Amino acid sequence: MGLGDMMGKAAGLMGGAGGDFDLGAKMEELGIDPSMLENLDVEGVKAMIEEKGFDLSMLDGLGIDLDEMIAKFKGEA
Repeated sequence: MGLGDMMGKAAGLMGGAGGDFDLGAKMEELGIDPSMLENLDVEGVKAMIEEKGFDLSMLDGLGIDLDEMIAKFKGEA
């Protein structure tokens, strides 16, 4: 996947047009259910996701608000 595709997918996650990244689907693919994250703070969620092999630094490098992404996944946004 090229950088343009990644940026489009990230933009879609944050409500932009043209993106098709589905954080929920990716988390399910990694074996993470939203209920597993309920009692964790944002840093705990990030650590769990990274332990499962998802590199959050790419999204952070694109200027994506990871806290907002996590809140959306947990159903808090």
